Amino acid sequence: MRIDHIGYAVQDLAAAAEKFEALGYRSCGEETEDLGRKVKIRFFSDTSGVMIELVAPLQDDSPIMGWIRKNGNSPYHICYESADLEHEIAELRQKGFILVHPIAPAPAMGGRRVAFLYGTGTGLLELAESPSPSR
Repeated sequence: MRIDHIGYAVQDLAAAAEKFEALGYRSCGEETEDLGRKVKIRFFSDTSGVMIELVAPLQDDSPIMGWIRKNGNSPYHICYESADLEHEIAELRQKGFILVHPIAPAPAMGGRRVAFLYGTGTGLLELAESPSPSR
């Protein structure tokens, strides 16, 4: 698996975008609302190709609000690209990871399927299916 992006939980997406742009990141897509997860998302990359995802709550009952209240704006998850989501999830579960959000399409990632797992010592991981060759 290779790292696809690092997710940051942020209270205010526009304010956080300004901070990352000051660090040399540039937007690589439009802001997307993920109504199922109650978040809005925007991706950025730097000149070396490092991708970050800013994740902000759409409303006060968004699942990400607990993280923000506890940690403020901060890294939230690491996303790994996977050629076989089902296989990778099964392997990680055998190694003690807990599936916290089952496989579902991610609107901000062009509908690519993703899943979230939690591991003691590693925190929250997102697995995203590899993009199809046509993307």
